[in-house]
Amino acid sequence: MEQNNTLPEWNDELSVNVDAIDEDHKAFFRLAALLQDVASNLNNEQAYLIETAINILEEYIEGHFLREQLAMAKVDYPQMVEHISAHDAFADRVTLLVKEYRTNHDLTTILALAGLVADWLHHHIQCVDSQYKGLLTNENVDNRTMACMAAGLDPEFAP
Repeated sequence: MEQNNTLPEWNDELSVNVDAIDEDHKAFFRLAALLQDVASNLNNEQAYLIETAINILEEYIEGHFLREQLAMAKVDYPQMVEHISAHDAFADRVTLLVKEYRTNHDLTTILALAGLVADWLHHHIQCVDSQYKGLLTNENVDNRTMACMAAGLDPEFAP
């Protein structure tokens, strides 16, 4: 399947000046590119690679949103409710596309998912995440791995 759509990519203008959050955002862009690449190149392992990328994307959505939301709560971020609503709406859209793909195995659905992730994230960082710049900092954002955060491990005992 030939695909010529260029996805938005990470650039320094998207930085929110919080290392852990910037790294999460970069990973989302890499996942979108991976989804597009895998869906565009037919091979014997394509279905396995797509499922792996989807699973990683689902974990990143849960872990990254948890990281941001915990930090927003810690600083009593005034737009937290709206921010969480935006996260929830995005997660719901991803869930629908994943369900559609798992039902019909249509690669255009994966390409749509890749586009959604990159486009939504690019817009979300510029218009929504940029509003917490300066309020969320390296000091008040949990920098543990997403797996530790999602598992609810005590920060004192988790890396």
